[in-house]
Amino acid sequence: MSTVEMAVEKVRQLDDARAGQLLAWLESQFTAEKPPAEPLGAMAMLGFARRFHPQPRTTDDWMAELRAGERE
Repeated sequence: MSTVEMAVEKVRQLDDARAGQLLAWLESQFTAEKPPAEPLGAMAMLGFARRFHPQPRTTDDWMAELRAGERE
């Protein structure tokens, strides 16, 4: 007997209320796998700096740019 057949046999033994709960849980499992289309909150800011500086930069490069701005 396959795993699917064993699962079907277990579900057949459930009453309607429990079967409904199981179906609701299964539906939530399938919908939970999809990530949101747009990030929300602070996550929306990730990658913002890449718009202006597409190449990765070291901390020393960033600090040099900040210090240059302080001198102006």
